[in-house]
Amino acid sequence: MKVLFIVYQFPPLNIGGSHRPFKFVKHLHAHGITPVVITPEASAHGTDALDKDPSGIPDSAAVIIRTPVDPPSFLDRFRNSYYLNAVDPVARRWRRHVLAAARAALQEHDIRAVVISIPPFSTGAIGVEVARMAKLPLLLDLRDAWTLWLITPYVSYLHFRWRLWHERRVLRAASRITVTSAQTITDLQRSHPDIEPERYRLVTNGYDQPAPELPDEVDLAAATRDRPFTIGYVGSFYYTPYQRDLMFKPWWRKKPHQYLQYAPRREDWLYRSPWAFFRALERLRETRPDLYGLLNVEFMGEAPAWLVEMRERFGLADKVTFLGRADHKSALRFQARCDALLITSSKVVGGRDYSIAGKTFEYLAQGKPMVAFVSEGAQRDLLLRTGMAIDCPPDDPEGAALRLTDLLEGRIRLRPDKPFIRSFHIERITESFAAAITETANAAAWSSRS
Repeated sequence: MKVLFIVYQFPPLNIGGSHRPFKFVKHLHAHGITPVVITPEASAHGTDALDKDPSGIPDSAAVIIRTPVDPPSFLDRFRNSYYLNAVDPVARRWRRHVLAAARAALQEHDIRAVVISIPPFSTGAIGVEVARMAKLPLLLDLRDAWTLWLITPYVSYLHFRWRLWHERRVLRAASRITVTSAQTITDLQRSHPDIEPERYRLVTNGYDQPAPELPDEVDLAAATRDRPFTIGYVGSFYYTPYQRDLMFKPWWRKKPHQYLQYAPRREDWLYRSPWAFFRALERLRETRPDLYGLLNVEFMGEAPAWLVEMRERFGLADKVTFLGRADHKSALRFQARCDALLITSSKVVGGRDYSIAGKTFEYLAQGKPMVAFVSEGAQRDLLLRTGMAIDCPPDDPEGAALRLTDLLEGRIRLRPDKPFIRSFHIERITESFAAAITETANAAAWSSRS
């Protein structure tokens, strides 16, 4: 069975969002599904985020169609201005090229369903348009929450309602909706109670490396001068102090053009940064300088100005090293040489965070302990169930510093849930995604008979 797979973020683009669709495309053929992928040319993404050594996909596994993307016009920049920016502008620049490629693909291939993987969220409308043009069912792969993805407030309540309308329009058009966490399904059902619950399918992210060989118990050796302990982190943090300030500052303290800003809930992305981890390191330095001296902390990824400033503010310039960006293979090698890996999450005030970071699954594949500064939500639920997480309370720097003390003194014993960890291998995850695609195609066949 062939399906038309429309995805804007795809290798050689090397960002978190490109890995999930790439892994699916690479493995779907094992389940009798051949994706016909429509994705932008590499030049559409610039050069900064391109992987210099992207892994290939066998020619027999998929058909890859790369299209241009129009450069931003004056009108695009105008529409992207503060008050007019309700939905990202990507679809306007890519739409005509996708439609042309889709028409050609439909003539050449026997397509049974359309799959659209988002973000960028505006491209969801392209998936709806292509599915209707082809009279085929649509599967929406929602890699992130849409309306409730709240790093910064909406310009106004009307802007929120406008985006909610776009989200509802795409959800209604989809025969199946795959999401990456159970909390996302809960949030979507609250926002769109008219969407039938049976349309949703939980298909988490997964790892593509061999499943780790783990013992029944993991005893971590104490750090010594001859063998210091390294905690590593890979990727970015999706946080800026300015955006957080807009989320939590009272309206009367904002600039006049920001008075109408609106947030349906408050998410604190400071917790997604290493802020809580840095507080614990600061406390460790004060209480156990001997252990502090046995610890190395290394970050692989971009180091924006706020991150450098945060390191300096906590007095950690001698402790935290920024290694810069690297390609995906280099990032995996870096993870392998670390003793433990840092994971963080944002905090939903009075609620639960939906997001499970894609790097979580790469960390699982390494079989390394995860130093978890995570708030209540899907990320924490998964990490604790793996048995490989060292739970460090992000709101309690004293308690978190004690957990780091236990780690460095070799008093941590982990009991991995090996079947649970193996369940996230991409072959198993792709099996679930393939089942959702098959359900989508079969639902259309049933409708045509009824």
